[in-house]
Amino acid sequence: MGKSKAAKPTRDQKILMSKNRLLAENYLVIKDTKEELVLVNKLFGRTRVIKKDPVAATTKVSR
Repeated sequence: MGKSKAAKPTRDQKILMSKNRLLAENYLVIKDTKEELVLVNKLFGRTRVIKKDPVAATTKVSR
């Protein structure tokens, strides 16, 4: 994994992971930008990049 500042995912990040068929408890977040979410697997250290939908990123749904 190297010397990355990986952090636990937030609720919105977990929702995005589940939409991409990933288990949130297996990943840590390295970088979160408007275009993509960069994750690292806790067990294997492999990185994954999830592309965000640009339309969904600009519209915020109230809960």
